Amino acid sequence: MIRLRDIRYRYPHTGWVLKGVDFSVKDCEYLFIGGANGSGKSTLAYLFNGLIPHFFGGTLQGTVTIDDLNTLEHKVFELFSHVGLVLQNADAQLFNSTVEDEIAFGLESLGLSGAEIDNRIREISRTLKLEDLLERSPATLSGGEKRLVAIASVLCLNPSVLLLDEPYGDLDWEAVERVRQALSEVNRSGKTVIVIEQRMGKFLHDTSRCLILEQGKLLYEGAPQSAHEVLLNAHLLPQYSTGRNRSSGKEPLLIAQDLSYRIKEKEILKGVSLELRKGETLALIGRNGSGKTTLLKHFNGLLRPTSGRVTFKGEEIQGKAPSELAAEVGLSFQNPNDQFFKYRVKDEVMAGPRILGKIQEDWLQEIWQVFDLHELLDRSPYRLSEGEKKRVALASILATRPKLLVLDEPTSGQDGRFREALATLMAELKNRGFTIVIATHDLEFAQAVADRWIVLHEGRVVADGSPRDLWRDEGLIRLGAIGRPNSDVG
Repeated sequence: MIRLRDIRYRYPHTGWVLKGVDFSVKDCEYLFIGGANGSGKSTLAYLFNGLIPHFFGGTLQGTVTIDDLNTLEHKVFELFSHVGLVLQNADAQLFNSTVEDEIAFGLESLGLSGAEIDNRIREISRTLKLEDLLERSPATLSGGEKRLVAIASVLCLNPSVLLLDEPYGDLDWEAVERVRQALSEVNRSGKTVIVIEQRMGKFLHDTSRCLILEQGKLLYEGAPQSAHEVLLNAHLLPQYSTGRNRSSGKEPLLIAQDLSYRIKEKEILKGVSLELRKGETLALIGRNGSGKTTLLKHFNGLLRPTSGRVTFKGEEIQGKAPSELAAEVGLSFQNPNDQFFKYRVKDEVMAGPRILGKIQEDWLQEIWQVFDLHELLDRSPYRLSEGEKKRVALASILATRPKLLVLDEPTSGQDGRFREALATLMAELKNRGFTIVIATHDLEFAQAVADRWIVLHEGRVVADGSPRDLWRDEGLIRLGAIGRPNSDVG
């Protein structure tokens, strides 16, 4: 039993994030918590296992009790066996040399026997289909694969309460279904499950109750069936406009020819060829580990191909430093934490324009407005929510006005309002002559913004065509290279 009584909380040097939140979580309940970016969802997660106030500090008013333990009076390690937390940022949770060691770490801390540890690792690896990753370093995995490993490392501990912050972020349609089934099974086994999530769909109806936050207060508390309408009315489920301009130029801007890339014995890309035309918006679609992020990093010279070539504006990228391409090719990373190096949001966004000598005040004002950054400008990017970090990372790339804008999972961790705004912005950028590439598992967003999809599967291009045609291609669906319409969590 979890009880939050009249909770008010603020981090050091900020305003109130939670403003009088009061609710209980019953044993064996399956609870969904939703809300806009910055509404206080992740802050609630940190309350459940004592990270607030013992790690984050700040000012906490009210009381939180877990199984009759007041979190103010008990350290985080004392709550470890009560609440297992999967963090929103998977990288912050992974620090061992192999996936197997990562899963084993928590089990070893519980003092389990070697045989029991091996059994649990085999069981969770089979459930989440991680067997082929056990010997890999977490650092070499895709964002979605890292998230699955983070979920596995907590799920195998068998805590009485399983709490997951954005578990479906960065996951493809097939991995979403695996996690969904695993969480339902955990709940049916008698455990309490709490999911904090932006992406929604079928899994919402697995839950027994829903809470929706708005600006630090409860907007809704009740049944999942009624929550859908509330989410829709609040634009937390995106509603994309139709009839966008789909015309684009025929002149090629970037060409990849027979591109292959290998890490040690692992071949990530296998003879990839594609053409990106000036003024078009292209979406790279594919499963976790299909090679999307690896391919994007060849577009600005961050990675060099094992074989094959990439040309930009007719010139080969091979031999050019990323800094030489930065003025024309802007890449926003999948994990925004990998992108930051300044201590203020304003300095982070303006770093590129300053270095390149491309400061345009009217454009920067538009950036602050579109990405809703006015209240964040003087804050540290490292102390923002993951959704806010993503907005800052996207803004910092767009601020340089590159000819080619490359976005890796731009909607990850973002609420429906921002996804709507980003779709509108991308349509405006296209009309201004920008060329855009996105890699995404968010197929509804990809359909709303992209002229063309290229589908990657196991490192190869298996399809190239219009979103309308490819999303109905039964061959691609049977292959597992693409999900069915409405099969994802939204």
